[in-house]
Amino acid sequence: MTKLCITFSILCSFLFTSNEPEWDIIYTKASYALNHTKKALGSNNFDHQRYYSEKALEAYIDISEYLETSNDDELKLKIEDTISDLEHAVDAPDWDRGRFYSKRVHKNTQDFILELDLRAIEIAEN
Repeated sequence: MTKLCITFSILCSFLFTSNEPEWDIIYTKASYALNHTKKALGSNNFDHQRYYSEKALEAYIDISEYLETSNDDELKLKIEDTISDLEHAVDAPDWDRGRFYSKRVHKNTQDFILELDLRAIEIAEN
C-alpha cells in the first residue's frame, strides 16, 4: 500500500507541475543560434552560410517548441518572424540575399537574448 501511495504522489506531482517554459534551455538554444548566425555572417562561402543558417533554424524551431506552453503571444510572434527570416536565409538564391536575412536574424537573436536577460532579472527580484 505504501508503494502505491508513493507512486500516486509522484504521478500527481508530475501532473500538477507548472506549465512555464524551461527558460534556461531556451537561453542555451538562443545562444547556440546566435553563435551560428555569427558564423553565417562571417562565412565567405554561400554553402557555409546556408549550413550555419540551417543550424540556427534548428535551434529556433526548438525554442518555438519550448515556448508552446507560454502565454506570451508577442514573444511567440517574434520567434515565428525570426524562423521565417532563417528559412529565407537557408533558401536564399544568392549570397547577398542570404547575408541580408542573416543580419536580421543576428539582430533579432541579440534582442531576444537581451529580453531573456531582463526576464531573468525580473524573476530574481521577485
